[in-house]
Amino acid sequence: MKPSLHAVILGGGLSFEEQVKLASKVGLLGVDTGIEAIAALVDAKSLDGAREFFAEQNVQPGVWGLPVNWMGDEDTFQAGLSKLGEHAKLGAAIGCPRCVTWIPPVADDPAAMRKLAVSRFAECAKVLGDHGCRLGLEWVGPKTIRVGKTEFLWRMDQLLDMEADMGQPNVGLLVDSFHWFTAGHTPAELEAVSADRIVHVHLNDAPDKPRDEQMDMERLLPGEGIIDLKGFLSALRNVGYQDYMGLETFGKTLPALPPEEAARKAKEAADSVLALV
Repeated sequence: MKPSLHAVILGGGLSFEEQVKLASKVGLLGVDTGIEAIAALVDAKSLDGAREFFAEQNVQPGVWGLPVNWMGDEDTFQAGLSKLGEHAKLGAAIGCPRCVTWIPPVADDPAAMRKLAVSRFAECAKVLGDHGCRLGLEWVGPKTIRVGKTEFLWRMDQLLDMEADMGQPNVGLLVDSFHWFTAGHTPAELEAVSADRIVHVHLNDAPDKPRDEQMDMERLLPGEGIIDLKGFLSALRNVGYQDYMGLETFGKTLPALPPEEAARKAKEAADSVLALV
């Protein structure tokens, strides 16, 4: 399992190329990014030049976000879908055939939202699959987001059920330790998921307060909080997951630090919990 730099821990202002160099400097093996950033690097350096750059830095793109507004109107969705093949071709060519996005936990009309998600993600998956790419979907667990609203999907089992309806073998999960924890999942539940269904992982921790009081944008570095990360990582190891895990830690502390200090702290935190398994 390879810790990956996520720009959310940085204060901003660094280009994608600078993020790759920063990851290399502190010993991280990947960078979570957008396909547009990869495309800009390829435009500047050529495909071979970009590949050489990543090889020299010993860093690879860990994952890229789905550049399609799947919740938008039909014209907006189709406009994004029409470009997805080109993006997927580039992602595969650069060695990053992993694309991800998240699912809102609430909806005004859950049945309509489910129908839309199944249809549109299936279409996206077909395009991605034509280029050997996978689509990872992330559930969002905190109860604080759902209070007073109509629940849609907020657990891993609900997401797996919905993905089964899509009928696309290249659709899987983005497993975030914070959402795994706030949804009340166990290591055993995660071990029941085969490694080929896990497209990407986010690694972070939760502050010391009850599960149902956790706030989505308040997260800690791995090992600083109360999540059973030993159980979480052991389950991933036991199913054979070996790819990247983005260090996605929302909050004000890390972005306030110099970028290298923030990245180094994240790397050290990841190393400390990975050493437990």
